[in-house]
Amino acid sequence: MAIKYVLLTSVLAVCVYGRTFTYLRPVELQQSATFFQPKISYDLHHHIPEDEHVDYYAYPKYVFKYGVNDFHTGDIKTHHESRDGDVVKGQYTLVEPDGSIRTVDYTADKHNGFNAVVHKTAPLSPHEAHHL
Repeated sequence: MAIKYVLLTSVLAVCVYGRTFTYLRPVELQQSATFFQPKISYDLHHHIPEDEHVDYYAYPKYVFKYGVNDFHTGDIKTHHESRDGDVVKGQYTLVEPDGSIRTVDYTADKHNGFNAVVHKTAPLSPHEAHHL
């Protein structure tokens, strides 16, 4: 118990000494000890003409694909998608709780908006599964 008391007292003394030392230093030392503040200057005379278009965003282009096959929980699904500019195309599939497979093909663009086509396959009967 005495060790905890000594340790707590020494930590408290260090903290108080540090605070006191900060306030008792000469003013010129206190100012130099503050964080460095860089001087930020702005060029107020440079401006972009109104007829010049500036695109501040990168061109959107990506492709991704993932899938989950967890037979323990029954979570089986896939998804892939691609984007090139304003055109997005993709497909995802998932196994429904009844064993049927839902497949969704989708596209989206500026002209047509979002369009999805859903296909659903019937679940396999135990008799059909036995013959596979």
